[in-house]
Amino acid sequence: MATAAAASALLLLLGLAAPASAAAPYEPPTVPELMDRFGLPRALLPETARRYLLHNDGTFELFLDDGCVVEVGGYRVGYDIKLSGTVSPGAVTGLEGVRVRVLFAWVPITGVEVAGGEVTVHIGPVSKSFPVVGFKSSPLCIVGSAAAAAVDASLPLVE
Repeated sequence: MATAAAASALLLLLGLAAPASAAAPYEPPTVPELMDRFGLPRALLPETARRYLLHNDGTFELFLDDGCVVEVGGYRVGYDIKLSGTVSPGAVTGLEGVRVRVLFAWVPITGVEVAGGEVTVHIGPVSKSFPVVGFKSSPLCIVGSAAAAAVDASLPLVE
């Protein structure tokens, strides 16, 4: 009788321990979920942005599946395979790896701020604001790594 009680107690303990060891592993937020948490429109990044490293001080490295060029609002924007900078609620500063085509040159985008229903893009000392409603869905890459390599080399794209 004592052995039956001991066996029941052992099974009960194993049953209680099982859920703790069977807990689901930590799933970090996806890139779109992270954008939501920081109050940034998901459409600032192409859908190929899937992996990232986010450090406690807000610095980040974001990785795209491949380089990418998108067309948004009449502008061509080029993304390197790796983007970096510092993220805080409603802002990205020290941005590296994103460029916009202005006339015949590719110019680095250095930061983005979201406030008052507008997205403000910083291109060095110059900034331009756009209504946030224009950033509803992630842009699709119109050209891939060859065009992104041309962006990296600051060469004009063949259009």
